[in-house]
Amino acid sequence: MTNNKIISIFLSTCFWVSISSPQSLNAQGEEGLQLQDFSYWASLCTSQKDAKNYEQALEACDQAIALNPNEPQAWIDRGDIQRALDNYAEAAASYGQVIRLEPRHSQAWAKRCAAHIQLANYEAAMTDCETALQIDENWNEVTRAYALYHQGLANWGQGRRENALFSFDLAVQSNPNYSLAWAQRCLLLSQLDRTYDALTSCERALQVDGDWGNQNPAIAWTNRGKILAQLGRYDAALDSYDQALAINPKDETAWTEQGKVLLSIGKPGEALTSQEWALKISPNYALALANQCATLNQLSQYEDALAPCDQAIQEGDGRWGKEGAAYAWSHRADALTGLGRFEEALASANRAVALNPDYADPWSSRGATLWFMGRFEEALGATEQAININPNSSKAWFNYARILTTLGQYDQAIAAYQQALLGDANVGDTLTLAEIWVNLSALYWRMQRYQEANTAAERAIGINPDSAAAWYNKALVLMALNRYPEAVNTYNRAIAINAENADFWAGKGIALRFLEQYPQAWEALQTALELNPAHPQALVNQEFVIQKLQTPNGMDALPNSGVR
Repeated sequence: MTNNKIISIFLSTCFWVSISSPQSLNAQGEEGLQLQDFSYWASLCTSQKDAKNYEQALEACDQAIALNPNEPQAWIDRGDIQRALDNYAEAAASYGQVIRLEPRHSQAWAKRCAAHIQLANYEAAMTDCETALQIDENWNEVTRAYALYHQGLANWGQGRRENALFSFDLAVQSNPNYSLAWAQRCLLLSQLDRTYDALTSCERALQVDGDWGNQNPAIAWTNRGKILAQLGRYDAALDSYDQALAINPKDETAWTEQGKVLLSIGKPGEALTSQEWALKISPNYALALANQCATLNQLSQYEDALAPCDQAIQEGDGRWGKEGAAYAWSHRADALTGLGRFEEALASANRAVALNPDYADPWSSRGATLWFMGRFEEALGATEQAININPNSSKAWFNYARILTTLGQYDQAIAAYQQALLGDANVGDTLTLAEIWVNLSALYWRMQRYQEANTAAERAIGINPDSAAAWYNKALVLMALNRYPEAVNTYNRAIAINAENADFWAGKGIALRFLEQYPQAWEALQTALELNPAHPQALVNQEFVIQKLQTPNGMDALPNSGVR
């Protein structure tokens, strides 16, 4: 590139900066000569910058530049200080002044490239980094590897991921100890689904432990955790996040990714804590908000879930994971479905599908919503699309099985549930795994395959002993097998978990009726009717029990009502 072309590039991206004059500080008395000394202010600027006293450093730089605006190093220092203060436009302007004074100053071109990246001015950044590399002079404390690394970031910002990888490869070839480049290369490779290459790159970053730029090893530990999570190595992923947070407890990315893993392995309470820490650090972190929404959905707290999903979409900072904003729209659909707001849920699922048609979860959410709306054929189609995208999705197979059950296609539904048990829930979300077993037990019971129904219910209980639905299903099986004393005990286990469910009390009352324990049966059925006055089984069986309890003096044999 010719000098004239370089200068023309500078002129097209030049900024104006304002600096104070040396008279802005008191220059009276014995300090007057010192205050007019450029070397003093330039040296103070550098030393304060190195000490990270950025406000004082900036003031000193401005004094030096006011005395001698043609000294490039003072402008370089000023740009570095402005970057440290997150004033990226001012930083770019300062580096531009260096380029004006010395157009063949590769360091200034490369640093202005880095400032443009922070401003998301990726085209301008590409031009600056390419110019720095073409000139290849006056690098000073930076290197060609620095420019290549930022060239990679600029390509990545424009969605040119293969070009970005090529730049990162050149950067680490130029400087094999460039840990920051290895760490970002790791993350990029994971996005390109080159998972094992990505893991090697992250581990290389940590082994080298060399040039981290303005970062630290926490970035590599966090990226390593993401990859291990993709591989289903959840314990190792959690260890990586712990390492990252030990280095940098204010790393919101590590907190939210840790929360995502905890949710995947069926620990929503702990996941919620991690996401709350992430949001304390960065209240508008879009992915953390969406993860919080997903976690609250898992806990069936749908009203609470809706708020963070809406905030992520409307006020989030745009930092999403691999799935993008479709992740929040999909979980918003789940929350709205849980609230029975099906039309709104369908609109959210459709939005998620439009944003990322290759993401399985929104298709699965769409299928579940259509199922609740009674639009079964459409529900099947949406769920089949989810399965085509991700044949390992337990959620998609689970929804598919429920739709098939509704359509009376029981054998196909059993096959779908078995596929769900073999899917990603089997290595991650144990709560989802328990729910699959619960539904499979209910289907076996409906088909009068009672031993298989009992086995499935016990598998659910083994995974999640606090599943009231699993205990209830087991009790239904015991009732079908005429094992009434065991059924009463099993209903009691369900009631201990959720005493507000009328079905549990009605079932217990019916079991006690068959045991001819009529006072206790009446009491249980009465409780069921207090919870649901229209409960059909409770009404029919209470009438029978009342007849058995009648005496010549009326109802004197009945116990006190409402006692649980």
